[in-house]
Amino acid sequence: MSQSVPAWGDTPLTNPPTPQQLDQMQTHLDLVLLASECLIPIDTDMLLQAAIDLDVNTTLVEKVQLWSNRDTTKVDNPLDSFTVEQMRSLILIICYLNQQYEELIRRAVTLLEQMTAQNKDPAQTTLLGNYLENFQSFYSKRENTVKLSPDKQIQLAYKLLTDLLFYSEDNGYDRLWLTLLDYTS
Repeated sequence: MSQSVPAWGDTPLTNPPTPQQLDQMQTHLDLVLLASECLIPIDTDMLLQAAIDLDVNTTLVEKVQLWSNRDTTKVDNPLDSFTVEQMRSLILIICYLNQQYEELIRRAVTLLEQMTAQNKDPAQTTLLGNYLENFQSFYSKRENTVKLSPDKQIQLAYKLLTDLLFYSEDNGYDRLWLTLLDYTS
């Protein structure tokens, strides 16, 4: 499925982010990638194919390190060297992949809502249990991540899962970009 890269006219960047804001944006985008990878079987080939489908420079994919393949002893964020335009391209790729798995994401979020409404542990379901196990495993291995208690990790994982549903919609790239801009203010 070929899709042209959307114009960013609806989400202009009037003031470039400061280095600190850019760092915050990259950290949040990295967490969105983590959540996506924990639910969707993303690999480098999928990233490359998405870049080709979107007509995005494929050299960007070489800079992306999936959480499952990262050296856990490295202290830096693999997205630290991304420019604003590269981040925008990565947003397109992440949202495009999430669109491909929108039904799975919707099923996971619905299951989360149902289990929460019934006061049951969502992790007792296979889908959410696997997602949460992957999330905690990848998150805990990284030495440069903010250390969170297990309960806070679970809250973060489920919050990001819910966010993925919004990013899997047709205007998901705009939503994610605006979230990143909002996140820095």
